[in-house]
Amino acid sequence: MAKATGRLSIFAGTGTLAPYAVDAALAAGYKVQVLTLEPRNDVTKVKVKVIGVDVGNPLAIIWSLKVFRTTHIVMAGGIHLSDKTREGLIRFANKDAPAASASAAPVGDATLAALGSVLKKMTGAALVGIHEIAPELLAPKGTIAGPELSADEIGFAQFALQTARAIGALDIGQAAIVSGHRVLAVEDIGGTDALIARAGELKRLGLAGDGAARLILAKAVKPQQPSFADLPAIGPQTIANCAEAGIAAIAVEADNSLLLQRADLVGAANHLGVSVVGLRLTDG
Repeated sequence: MAKATGRLSIFAGTGTLAPYAVDAALAAGYKVQVLTLEPRNDVTKVKVKVIGVDVGNPLAIIWSLKVFRTTHIVMAGGIHLSDKTREGLIRFANKDAPAASASAAPVGDATLAALGSVLKKMTGAALVGIHEIAPELLAPKGTIAGPELSADEIGFAQFALQTARAIGALDIGQAAIVSGHRVLAVEDIGGTDALIARAGELKRLGLAGDGAARLILAKAVKPQQPSFADLPAIGPQTIANCAEAGIAAIAVEADNSLLLQRADLVGAANHLGVSVVGLRLTDG
C-alpha cells in the first residue's frame, strides 16, 4: 500500500481513540500534529507535534492548522462543550449571516458539524473520518463477541437500533436501551455511560429487566451527521458497564460504528457473557 504524503491534524478529545489515531496515521505515512481539546499525556510521540487548544478560540485553532500546513483533519474522541461555547462556535460559523439568524441557529451536535465546512474553507484541509485511516475499527455485520442472540433477540436488537436512529434524528443522542419492544431509556447529553447507569438503576429498582426480554443497548449514527464526526463507538469499558448494569447485549450499526481496543472488547464480552452484534438498519 502506498504511503500517505499529507499533513494530518488530529483533534484529540477524551477516550482511547486519540492515541490509536496517532499510531494509525503515522503508520499510514502522514506527518502528524495533535491538537488536544482535553488535558492528556498519552499522545506524545517522536515526530508528533502536540498543542493544547481551546475550542472556544477557533481563530487560534485555524492558525495552528495553517502553520502546520494541514492537508487533512481527523476528529478523535469525545468533546464536551458548554452551552456558551456552543453558541459562540455557531456565531463564528455563521459570522457572515445576520446576527438574528446566527443567534437563532440550533446548537446541537449535528449542527456543530457545520463547523467542519468552515475549517475546510479557511484552511483548505479535507476532513476525514478516523475509519478512513484505520478501517479495521469499523464494526462488521454479524456476531462480534459473546453468546449468539436468538432470532427474537435479533428482532429486539433491530428495534433498539431503529430507536437509536430515531433519537439521533432529533439530535438527542446515539443510543437507546430496550427490553423487547419497550423503550427503557435513551442517550442524552450525559452520554452512553450515564445511559447505562440509569438502566442499571431501573433494573435494581425492579422497574425493568426482570421479565423474559433481556436488556439490549443499541448505538446508531445520527442520520444528519457527517461521517468524519463522532461515529458511535464502544470499547471494553462499555462491555464492563453493561455487565454491571444487567444489560445482556449490545447492537451497533455495522460499517457505521467503531470498536475500540477490539481484542480487549471481545475478551471482555466473552468473559462476561455480553453479546455484541453488528446490524444494518436496512436488515429485516
